[in-house]
Parts: sequence; structure tokens; C-alpha cells
Amino acid sequence: MKKKELLEKIAPCSLMCHTCSAYEQGVISVAAKQLSKYTEGICEFYEKHSPNEVERFKIFQEELTKYSAGKCSGCRDREHHGCSIKGCFILECTKERDIDYCGECAEFPCDKTQKIFEEEVYLQWLKGNREIKKWGIEGFWEKNCEKPHYKVYKE
Repeated sequence: MKKKELLEKIAPCSLMCHTCSAYEQGVISVAAKQLSKYTEGICEFYEKHSPNEVERFKIFQEELTKYSAGKCSGCRDREHHGCSIKGCFILECTKERDIDYCGECAEFPCDKTQKIFEEEVYLQWLKGNREIKKWGIEGFWEKNCEKPHYKVYKE
């Protein structure tokens, strides 16, 4: 994958826009759109053959519609519609330093990020940027592109 594509899919903090539920070009939004397409007609089928399933399917369709409508254009775009971390300064900071990721900064890890991230996200930020320093962005992508975005909350 080209660097430009990776920059669109990976935020400057190293978090994966690619797997974020709010990202309009992310795997969740794309999969929800595809699933919505393939479920067309199921509600009508249930109405005719399994009336007890209609209400559950309608709820499922509402959720698919919600996840299909990702409103964020990525953390590198200031038009991310407020879905990113409140008070995040990382995009501006990386631009000022002419780097793509925090891990490329001579001051990494800086203390400023602990103030904007909750602990799970801070640890993810730290690990992600260390991996970028170690493997480069291509290696980081290969290792992380299929990891669930929110898994850190489950661990």
C-alpha cells in the first residue's frame, strides 16, 4: 500500500481510522453498507414467513444504517465532525514538526498526550508509536490493519 493511502487510514497518533466505527471509508462502514445491500428483502420475507423475527430484523437494519453512515473523514482531516478525542492537538503538532506520526518525533513519548487520552487509549498510543518506530509504517499496518479498534476496552 502506498504511503498516501496509509496516511488516510492511520491517524497521526497511530490509532487506526481504518477500523474505527465512525470513519466513512473504514471497514465497519464499508461492511455495514455491503451487508445492508445483501439483506434487502429480508424484512418482507420475515413478514410473510417468520413474523416473530420482523421486529428484531428492523432493529438490526437500524444498526446497519447507523454504522453505514460513518461521518468522519479521518483524523488527518479537520472535518472529522467531532468524533475524535476532545482536545486532540496531535494533527497540528505533527504538522508543525513535519512528521507523520508521534513515534517519528524526537520528543516521543511526550507527556502532553496523557492529558487527552484515557489510560487504555494512552497505552494503545504508546504501543502503536513504538511499533511505528521499530517496523516503519508499512510493518505497523501489516501487523495491525485487522485488529479491532475498540479491543483495548475488552482487555
